[in-house]
Amino acid sequence: MEATSIESTESGVTTGLRPWKGQSNWRHQHHLKNVHGILNIFGWGLLLPIGAIVARNFSKFPLKCDDWYQLHTLCQTSGYIVGAVGWGTGIWLGNSSRQYTLKAHRILGIIVFTLATLQMLAMWLQAKKEDECGKWWEICYNVLGYVVIVLSIANIFEGIGNIRSHAAEYWRWVYMPMLIVLALIAVALEIYRWIKSKNQQMPFDDNDIDASQQI
Repeated sequence: MEATSIESTESGVTTGLRPWKGQSNWRHQHHLKNVHGILNIFGWGLLLPIGAIVARNFSKFPLKCDDWYQLHTLCQTSGYIVGAVGWGTGIWLGNSSRQYTLKAHRILGIIVFTLATLQMLAMWLQAKKEDECGKWWEICYNVLGYVVIVLSIANIFEGIGNIRSHAAEYWRWVYMPMLIVLALIAVALEIYRWIKSKNQQMPFDDNDIDASQQI
């Protein structure tokens, strides 16, 4: 009796009695891998960092925006939903094929999803800042948010590194410019924050006081 199993290679060429079915399955999984990568990059890798930048720099200092919290909530919620769909797609890929059993990438993804879920619950169940509990809540919320962002970026590059083709270089060139732009914006805002805080703390000179009195 002839074997009826299908063997897929890294290039997507299939061998066996049913090559067309094997190619169809490979294309379907390849499409889902791209969807998984795009959703994770956009959700965890872009929207969450943008939300963190908005919360840090547009609440009161150094820039003030009355709608900062709504924008922060929109970025965090949208990033979580998009990232969760991408995470679910990755879990499905891992469970449906032995080819995608990437332990480090899978474990990091589960950690990111768990911590992001805790942060979302903390955001919607926040305590009052006037209370002692509220101060600790704010600290934990901020630390948790930065941990999620760092782990998300690390896991995105972990996933890109697992691609065994020229597509890995393509995905690096897609995500790296986005990440560099976000990093430059964050650094520029931190420099502006530092300059503005220094100017506010600068004492008046006695000569300036005398001159203003004469005027």
